[in-house]
Amino acid sequence: MLEFGFNNKYLIGVSGGPDSMFLLSELVKQKPKEIVVCHVNYNFRSDSINDQKIVEQFCNQHDLILEVKVIDPLIYQASNFNFEAWAREERYNFFCEMGEKYQINNLLIAHNQNDQIETYLMQLRRQNLNNYWGIQKVSTYKNMTVIRPMLDFKKSEILKKLEAGKIPYVIDVTNFDQRYERNKIRSTLKESDFGQYMDEILMKNKQLEVEIKQAKKYVEKNLIEGELKIDKSFSKLNVDLIQRIVYQYFEKLDKTYLLHNRKKQTIVEISKRLKTTTKPFWKIEIGDFFLIKDFAIIYLLYKDSIQIKSFIINNQDELYLVEEFINGRDLLHKIREDKENYPYIITNDFEHYKTVTTYKNKKMNRYLIDQKISYKKRIYKAVVYNIKNLKVLNSIN
Repeated sequence: MLEFGFNNKYLIGVSGGPDSMFLLSELVKQKPKEIVVCHVNYNFRSDSINDQKIVEQFCNQHDLILEVKVIDPLIYQASNFNFEAWAREERYNFFCEMGEKYQINNLLIAHNQNDQIETYLMQLRRQNLNNYWGIQKVSTYKNMTVIRPMLDFKKSEILKKLEAGKIPYVIDVTNFDQRYERNKIRSTLKESDFGQYMDEILMKNKQLEVEIKQAKKYVEKNLIEGELKIDKSFSKLNVDLIQRIVYQYFEKLDKTYLLHNRKKQTIVEISKRLKTTTKPFWKIEIGDFFLIKDFAIIYLLYKDSIQIKSFIINNQDELYLVEEFINGRDLLHKIREDKENYPYIITNDFEHYKTVTTYKNKKMNRYLIDQKISYKKRIYKAVVYNIKNLKVLNSIN
């Protein structure tokens, strides 16, 4: 028996399928303060209108508020995006709109135990970084509290209760389409195995809770002004924990969307580099940013903040060009100290100048490494060198 607070107000997502119709029928029995039913018709199937009619008839019969969003199939038919992910976002954003309209924060969703197991097995296959194994009973989406009260109910139990109560529902034939990963998994599942799967989920979530705490502790201890310190013990951590630390770092900066929007397994790529690469410096392009490993720290830099500039100064009239760099005063001082022996080059293009110049009788590349000159200093500060002898006059340390 499902129980709902008598004084509570609920938004409920109802597709017309067996799970959501069962949840709605149980909710109606307990007569909470207010029920708002939300249905999204994607017109994905030729008979999608039947789903909508089932919901409309039930709501009319029980005098329930019903909000329907009908989507023009032309919106998605001409596109090549992931329909399931897009449809979910459309659906939940609609729920949020209705929540604001009716001032209701509780959203009921009819996921069952079969959905729980299917999700868990998909997570195992994909090997993505999960914040939870399976489906959470209570979660949040924007300003909504999402409640899934049916996670302990098997599909077979739900169908029996619907039959006993003579509650109408529709079957979505696309649930049997083997082109979809979830459907392939569903076709192989036996409810007799669910106990074993639920034990696995419980165990994995306990382990995950410990791992998340460790990652949060590391980030809180080592994050200073947007830069995450990578200490000597970091490479000895297991890859899963490193991935979790990387995710926590992005979460602290409110930049997790960068990880979700990138096609490659970004966290895996970053974590492997952090664990195995001995290079003092590398960078990965992620959206509008670079993630940079800079000796013993990592940080994000906005790509547009990196401007590589080079100028030739042939005479005194061109000395104003030093103002292009934050260390312009130092550049000017060094040129005058060199008795203005033109021409000079001023540049922050360290990838180039480190290969052709010297500083204090040492190759510039070796100097940058030995002095552990950070990437930020290399790109924000310029060097000045004489074109004739290729000797750098200033330090950027």
